[in-house]
Amino acid sequence: MQNENGSGYRPELAEAVTTNAHLKAILSSAVDAIITIDDRRRITFLNPAAERMFTTASERSVGQSIDRFIPVRFRGWHAEQWANIDKSEDPARPARCPFTTQAMTEDGREFPVEVTVSRGNVGREQFSTIIMRDVSEREAEDEARNLLAREVDHRAKNALALVQAIVSMSSATTQEGLVGAVEGRIAAISRAHSRLARNQWHGGELEQIVRDELSGYLRPTQLLCEGPSLFLKPKAVQSVALLFHELVTNAVKYGALVHKEGRIAVRWGLSVAGGLRIEWQETDGPPVLPPQYEGFGTTLIAKVVGQQLHGRVSVDYLPHGVRMVATLPASILQAQRPSPDGAEEQADLPIETPNHGDGRILIVDDELLIAMQMRDVLSASGWDVMGPATNLVEAMSLIEREGAPDAAVLDVNLDGVSVTPLVELLDRAGVAVVLCTGYEDVREPELAGHVIVRKPANSRQLLAGIDRAVQQKQQEQRPRN
Repeated sequence: MQNENGSGYRPELAEAVTTNAHLKAILSSAVDAIITIDDRRRITFLNPAAERMFTTASERSVGQSIDRFIPVRFRGWHAEQWANIDKSEDPARPARCPFTTQAMTEDGREFPVEVTVSRGNVGREQFSTIIMRDVSEREAEDEARNLLAREVDHRAKNALALVQAIVSMSSATTQEGLVGAVEGRIAAISRAHSRLARNQWHGGELEQIVRDELSGYLRPTQLLCEGPSLFLKPKAVQSVALLFHELVTNAVKYGALVHKEGRIAVRWGLSVAGGLRIEWQETDGPPVLPPQYEGFGTTLIAKVVGQQLHGRVSVDYLPHGVRMVATLPASILQAQRPSPDGAEEQADLPIETPNHGDGRILIVDDELLIAMQMRDVLSASGWDVMGPATNLVEAMSLIEREGAPDAAVLDVNLDGVSVTPLVELLDRAGVAVVLCTGYEDVREPELAGHVIVRKPANSRQLLAGIDRAVQQKQQEQRPRN
């Protein structure tokens, strides 16, 4: 049959050819695997994505059962699913789809897939279209998230159990002494935990652990560290940190650091047996007398070294200063340096005894108990406390009602809201700002340059941080010649 100009053009044929070409292009470019099967579950078509997914070719698979792509142990379950699909009230949109199962390549490799099945008819012949998506990456990400959640839960509970043990075992003759002892030990564990976090939980360098624990109690000129670069395994970091915390706090209360001229020398090296030998020597302090009774700090040193680190320790009360020698097994050392995550190091606060407060100070923290503890510490030190406020709105209202404070202690994150707008306001008003945060690094550029005190902070660290912020602000405002 010819058209009017005799060319023989047939619109319906051209439309069919165009439609088929479009359909072929769609199936060929599809990212997901598309397979069609007949009513006996024999494969009638695979698109290129299905060939790649199952490492097969159409000529090897067409006419074969779809079971060739299902692991043997799942075939019974698939038969049940297929029976449910057959019973579906809407054949075009069967029940229980999509579902996730295991698929198998032609060479036997298994992987997870998400499957959607739809039904159709061509004349009297029924067929099914199966669309499959490889979800290996998604499942791996889900597993990683679940593993991370379990690990966070495990470490949080371990940390809480450790805090519980410290609280229950600590003792002092006064309430203030007990609070100080508990705060210090918890802070030591926190600093060690921060060190591990910066190193992606790969361990820590011995010298850095020593300096982390001691720098808050003495000036750099009072400390001598000597020894090779050695790295501890993660399990040893917190125990070694606690050991040095007990040594330095004992030195502050009874030993060399009672005097400003006191000195501490820490030396370490490998023992003959390949383990770690650490020597602590105090000098230039008051005359040393052996203790009349063994306090908890001394007991803790022995238990940390002996039971936790499986080593040996000896403490000598020499006339010129206390000397401790700990010998630890090689199993706490690791050969390679931890790979830090690039987090910015935060300088430790000055050691000088903080001055008493003079003026008004604003406290903003979304944890009310923490804010109340800070209020008590700062009030006892002579500060007139504004608040505490628990969010930006409360803080702004306080400032609007009472005027700008002389200083402020701010949590960086207030229930998911950044404290940056408040910091910018206080900066413009010339207020000394301390950021008190549990974050290991503060990444907002607007917060750079401010004094940071990391939680959990004891009263000494908090007051020293405020002193430093006040001095920093005074220097900024001092006229330049």
